[in-house]
Amino acid sequence: MRIVLCKGQLMGPISGADETIVTYATQLQAANQQPTVLLMYPPASDDQYYLRLKQGGVSVHTIASQGMHASMNTGRKLAAHLQRAFPASRQLIRGRAQKFSTSVAHRYFRECLEYFSLCQADIVHVMTPDPSAMVMIRAAHESGLPVLYHELGMPYHPPAFASYYEQFVAALPYCSELAALSPNLQRQCDDQLSYRLPISVLPVMAEDLLDTREPNLKSPGSITFGFAARLERLKGPLVLIEAFSAVSRIFDNSSLKIAGAGSQLQSAVTLADAAGIAHSCQFTGAYTTVEQKRAFMRSLDVFVLPSLTEGTPNCIVEAMACGLPVIASAVGGVTDMITPDTGLLVPPDEPIALAEAMNYLAGNPALRERMGHAARRRYLDVFSPRSVLPLMLNTYRRIAAGRQVKPPAEKLKLGAEPHPWSSCTPATEVA
Repeated sequence: MRIVLCKGQLMGPISGADETIVTYATQLQAANQQPTVLLMYPPASDDQYYLRLKQGGVSVHTIASQGMHASMNTGRKLAAHLQRAFPASRQLIRGRAQKFSTSVAHRYFRECLEYFSLCQADIVHVMTPDPSAMVMIRAAHESGLPVLYHELGMPYHPPAFASYYEQFVAALPYCSELAALSPNLQRQCDDQLSYRLPISVLPVMAEDLLDTREPNLKSPGSITFGFAARLERLKGPLVLIEAFSAVSRIFDNSSLKIAGAGSQLQSAVTLADAAGIAHSCQFTGAYTTVEQKRAFMRSLDVFVLPSLTEGTPNCIVEAMACGLPVIASAVGGVTDMITPDTGLLVPPDEPIALAEAMNYLAGNPALRERMGHAARRRYLDVFSPRSVLPLMLNTYRRIAAGRQVKPPAEKLKLGAEPHPWSSCTPATEVA
């Protein structure tokens, strides 16, 4: 199939949406499909996600000029600086930035229309609810192409960005179908998005990171907890530091490894130092290659993500692919990802509950091993290419056929069983 995967821009260095579009595109390419990634704004030549697309043989096209990309990046950095300097004006600054980005994106409607009119795609798959996505959806629809919009998080979350959704829903009538990342998120989309379109489930996907040929990097008799995400408030890094401080007083052979970058990095380092646990905390920075990601995950015993809001985080899937038990907040689609045999769910923003869960697994190595094996099996069943790709292609073909016929199940010669989430009931279609 000829699939155009669309996004406004690559947001690196750590972006779950970028990770999703890159993994989808490279896995479709490896499965002998014909994916193209279309970006409104050009990426930097050294962007890690762009380099992975090129290395995977995926064609990347852009609409705007490099000069506009540079201007948008400068504006984004200035807005972020102003928000940090004047927290009370954050909403005002964000609102003006939204108006500006909307105005710029609409300038490129004709260029998008021309691209879609010539690309001969079978389907257009658009991600993230931003002004660029609105323009791409309308241009693809006007070109006569079926459009799938994929919600990669929780609708209207985080709350500070609700205005983006209020604007974005105006583009939904131009879509043929919506997709959510998990059954729980599907229900949230059905409840909260204004237009009653069919909603399917398309999970995130991660390539297999487990390589038994590599040496085991874990130290016998110790336990290492790990976190890999943006170091921003909504990911809960300071909650994790506080919880680990309590854990380290009981398990003096425990350590914490944190991979990532962001506005709370220095605060996390300062908090670890003030709590007297700096010697047990390692801040490794953001990894940028699959090899670095694999090495980081293999050095852990337990993966921890205490987010305040989430879709279905790629980092949890990557941890499960490496056979790690997971402790995570019970938010968004995480409750669909983690089952009682694969990890522990805790309330968000509660360091005491998080510390109790970490202590529980720290004191039960046999349970950690069982959970790790179960997490690996769940990855293979729900989030691996062999499970997700057939579901994606069946969804694409159904939409491309105008929902008039039901194509046969696509196996891709991978021996995949029907996806566990393929039978989830979509939202009622309203004529």
